[in-house]
Amino acid sequence: MTELSESLRLTLDEVTARLDPSELPFDTTDDLYAVEAVFGQERATRAIEFSLGMAAPGYNLFASGPDGIGKSTIVDGFLRRRAAQMPTPQDWVYVHNFEDPDRPVGIALEAGTGRRFAEDVRRTVESAGEELATAFDSDSYARQRQDLASEVEREREQVLEALQARAAEMSFALQMTPQGILSAPLVEGEPLSPEAFQALPEATRTQFQERGAELEKQVQDAMFEMRGIERSARERFEQLDQEVASFAIGHLFDPLLERYGSEGEVGDFLRAVRGDIEHERDKFRAAPQAPAIPGLPVPAQGPPTRRYQVNAAVCHDPDSGAPVILEQHPTYHNLLGRIEYQGQLGTVVTDHMLVKPGSIAQANGGFIVLRLRDLLTNAPSLDGLKRALGTGELAIENLAEAYGLTTTTALRPEPIPLDVKCIVVGDPGLYAMLYRYDPVFRELFRVKADFETDFERSTNNIRGVAAFVRQQCERGGLRCFDASAIGQLVEHSSRMVDDQTRLSANMGSLLDIVRQSDYWAGVDGAGVVTADHVTRALEEAVYRSALIRDRIQEVIQDGSIRVDTAGERVGQINALSVYDLGDISFGRPSRVTCVVSAGRGQIVMVERESDMAGRIHNKGFLILRGFLTDRFGQNGASTLHASLTFEQLYGDIDGDSASSTELYVLLSALADIPIKQGMAVTGSVDQHGQIQPIGGATQKIEGFHAICEERGLDGTQGVLIPRTNVENVVLRPDVARDVEAGRFHVWAVETIEEGIELLTGVPAGVPNEEGEYPEGTVFRKVKDRLAAFSEELRGRPEVTPAPPTHQYTAPAPAPTPPGIPPQPPPEPPVIV
Repeated sequence: MTELSESLRLTLDEVTARLDPSELPFDTTDDLYAVEAVFGQERATRAIEFSLGMAAPGYNLFASGPDGIGKSTIVDGFLRRRAAQMPTPQDWVYVHNFEDPDRPVGIALEAGTGRRFAEDVRRTVESAGEELATAFDSDSYARQRQDLASEVEREREQVLEALQARAAEMSFALQMTPQGILSAPLVEGEPLSPEAFQALPEATRTQFQERGAELEKQVQDAMFEMRGIERSARERFEQLDQEVASFAIGHLFDPLLERYGSEGEVGDFLRAVRGDIEHERDKFRAAPQAPAIPGLPVPAQGPPTRRYQVNAAVCHDPDSGAPVILEQHPTYHNLLGRIEYQGQLGTVVTDHMLVKPGSIAQANGGFIVLRLRDLLTNAPSLDGLKRALGTGELAIENLAEAYGLTTTTALRPEPIPLDVKCIVVGDPGLYAMLYRYDPVFRELFRVKADFETDFERSTNNIRGVAAFVRQQCERGGLRCFDASAIGQLVEHSSRMVDDQTRLSANMGSLLDIVRQSDYWAGVDGAGVVTADHVTRALEEAVYRSALIRDRIQEVIQDGSIRVDTAGERVGQINALSVYDLGDISFGRPSRVTCVVSAGRGQIVMVERESDMAGRIHNKGFLILRGFLTDRFGQNGASTLHASLTFEQLYGDIDGDSASSTELYVLLSALADIPIKQGMAVTGSVDQHGQIQPIGGATQKIEGFHAICEERGLDGTQGVLIPRTNVENVVLRPDVARDVEAGRFHVWAVETIEEGIELLTGVPAGVPNEEGEYPEGTVFRKVKDRLAAFSEELRGRPEVTPAPPTHQYTAPAPAPTPPGIPPQPPPEPPVIV
């Protein structure tokens, strides 16, 4: 191993993120306290505290961050602690509006009294019905009514007697018939028949006719007088019934007025109920009737007690503090409420008892938590939420009525005054989109709590992870974890974020490993989870998802996909790419080859020309010409034609992490110097030859290590990575052991010069004052080759190369290489 190779080779400590269990101040997590404290999310917690402390409208909270980092759990913890210190909000009930039945009245009551008020009203109404029935069935009421009837009858008889006497004075007899009062002339005390009347002298008949006309007027006056008596009698009967009803039920409502208040809407409602019962007293006395037509349902009969009922819409435990509602399914009706209907005699009816509030009403006076993706899949819910938060009141109405899709008469309950803090949990990209394009959303959600995806690997945060594991073990009934297991979990947490100095904030994924580790401890019959159980949990989780990775490695080993890990080749190098399948990501090597000849400065990338490369990859590729110009001048860079390609790569590629690899293979082809095939390369490059950081360094190293290990490690194999990526390398224990033993290497390079010397064993070369590179160096051979191309071109006629059209039409997909099972389209892009 050369001096340069040794100086650039990384040590075990530089490629791992180990935590010595002896550094932890406990033996097992049982020695710790299960705390609810939040660690590593200072920025988010300050935003949450600010939002909860702001009473002004519009300072609702948006919890921003990817899934799995515990946003909802952290927010819920803050809300419940704050809610426990807040007063319990008032209950809200709906009652019948006796003046406008289509507008139910909403009444706010002291917390915890809503259901009791509804029950007290029900019992009072029930008692009122019983008291009315008893009062009207009593002997006292019967006697009063009989006495009143007798008095009325006497008055009628007096009028009739006076009328009879006057008729007798006028020689007429009166006879009561169903058609009215008939009169007949009297002669010697006997009424005359019509024939006898006609037989009377004319003068006598005339006298009788004159007296009869006068009598008719008196009869009419008497009839008017009797009607007045009857009208007065009805009023007196009505007054009697009113007095009896008022006396019977009046005392029942006095305790309610005293308990719940005689002023305001409660007093108005109770007095209206009492008055309506007194007015509808006859319905409390009437017996139910049989259906008019047998077989049909019996229509609603009896007293109208339903309109006296109280709909306890929103009720709270007076000692519970402010409500915290997590709405998992925010449909329009679940979130904002609805008005239900009941079938009745072939139609549908509704009333105030069928007004059903949603989760916003239940959260009024407290907090409601929603997920943005759920709201976006229920667009009316988002519109209704913004309307309610913007107006400060909640109008309960059905969706069709809210959007004006129906014109039928419907209930319009009194809106609920709204005082709720809304917390929406979602993706940062969606928040940015809504904030930019929706001014209402921007005005309502002025506070964003940005949750970190990772945080510093400090002592406090490591102890926070241990306390989190302790808490989950207690909550889930899991075995305790010893210090070695916690150390392994901390190392895995750093590995999750590809950073030795950071820890993952994805507590959901960490909890998953905790549970799996507990399972494997149970399989072993252990009472405590150790590092071995955590390691097995990690290995088993990878194995369950690694089918594609293993099949790709199989076809590489059997030669179907060619990757050289020994020997040397000119114009060929091993590039490293990452396949991301969602539940697993892994690295795999790919051969990059290059062919050069004299030309007009055109460097062709086959994947770019065939539209298989993404924009970032194309940008990195175009940097190659800038490097050649920087090192060898414009004339030198204009004398070659180079063709590069990723051999046997059948999917799309993107990313610039192969740009240094492409430059190395181009220099190899130009200098005609072979590259060691036991090495693989990753890293992007700038036009001045500085190696820049890339992503997925750990997966790429482990992917190449797997191929080399299968073929046999010989101590010369390894991977070149950018020096700036050293902290991003967190290797598995088995790979780290091979690095420690010298069977496999990881080199960190900063410049193209360092990398090309490692790959070829030949110094890159440093130019002298005249710009000439020393003999035998890589750059000297490249410059000589470019000069030879220039001489070759002088004898050729000038030909202007046609620019690439980039209108390549892709053929049908190539058949899947042998041994790889078919996968559903689309194939995930390969990040190189």
